[in-house]
Order: sequence, then structure tokens, then C-alpha cells
Amino acid sequence: MKETLVQRPDLDKAEHLTLIVGLSCRNLRGFLFMWMNVISFIWATKKAPGCTHILPGVISPFSILLVSYWTSPRDMMRFVKAPAHMRWMQFIYKHPRSLNLFNETYGRPQSANYINSPRGYAGSLKSEQGRDV
Repeated sequence: MKETLVQRPDLDKAEHLTLIVGLSCRNLRGFLFMWMNVISFIWATKKAPGCTHILPGVISPFSILLVSYWTSPRDMMRFVKAPAHMRWMQFIYKHPRSLNLFNETYGRPQSANYINSPRGYAGSLKSEQGRDV
């Protein structure tokens, strides 16, 4: 029987934040902007100081979801003012009918489990490793 690695990070002292950003196109202009710029935005987020992980997801050809993990509110706010993020905000303000945008920020979770592939918080926190069959 094959064993599965389950990781349970110790979250007691974590100060990390989770930022969820959702984008959806409302017209062709928004569609083109989103798909022409999303890869550079993901890379800029990944390289930003304080970003420990980003998980991009395609919901449909017209919607994407980005989940990023940050070491502190200060690091996340620094990225919000960075050129990569400001380019999106400028586009939305200039073309308000082209994209829908939402973002939500959460503190550390109460618990977290990762099976076989540690992501999110597990990527930057020391984990208590256990085995589950």
C-alpha cells in the first residue's frame, strides 16, 4: 500500500496573510488586457518581497483567481503600490466597464493540511510531518 505524506504546519506564531484576487472580463478589451498581462502580474507577485507563494487559477476563459500568501501586511501593501499592481488599477479606472475585480484578505488559518504537495503556508513555515496511509 502506498503511503501519503501529510504535512501540518505549526500556525501558532504565523503572521502571514492570504490575499485572494478575482478578475473577470466584461468585454473584449478586458479579455485582451487580462490575458496579455496576467503572466507578468503573476511573476511580479511571485518575486515581490514578502510573497511566499502564489497560486493562479483559471476559472473559465473569462475569469481568473489568484491566491497569494504574504509574510506581513506591510509587505502586501508595498506590493499594492508597486508598478505591476498599479498597471491593473490604472486600466480598471480608465476602462471601468472592461473588468470586474474583487479582492479579499484573510489572516492565518486555524488549521491547514497538505497532502503530497505543500503549498500556501506550508511553503514558508516549518511543518510537522506525519504519515497517513
